[in-house]
Amino acid sequence: MKSFIMKLVMALLAVPVLSLAIPSHLNAQDTPAGAWAGTWKFNLEKSKFPGKPPAADQVTVDPDGTIAVDETSSSGKSSSWHYKPEQGKAVPVVGRGDNVTVLVTAVNPHRNEQVWNFNGREAKSYAVLSKDGKTQTFHMSGTDKDGKPFTEVVVFEKQ
Repeated sequence: MKSFIMKLVMALLAVPVLSLAIPSHLNAQDTPAGAWAGTWKFNLEKSKFPGKPPAADQVTVDPDGTIAVDETSSSGKSSSWHYKPEQGKAVPVVGRGDNVTVLVTAVNPHRNEQVWNFNGREAKSYAVLSKDGKTQTFHMSGTDKDGKPFTEVVVFEKQ
């Protein structure tokens, strides 16, 4: 009986010690951007937009995972916005308007998924990085500000 109790005590003490040695999960902020890092420009011919396509769309992914987007609309209006994703946490999208957040989930090194909140209006997206790391395809669907459903597919090529 004494031997059983000692084994039980040792097992119970080992669990907290081992849990300190093995991270429960890595936040996106703790993980470098890897093959996603770099400057990406959209390919108009391969992309599909619900309305008029932008004149320019460029995404820069910093090594720390920060994402910055520079766009020029079809009418020539420029806009820039950015965010730093944290796995499992909604973060503000700076420059995109009030109350805009994105929740990013890294599914694997070649796919991530996002849930966007535009002032209470939700949209979902995912991005897929090609095996050679030269192309990423961004898929988004949701409802626009007028309540109409939309889908877009934007193909980006690494510069």
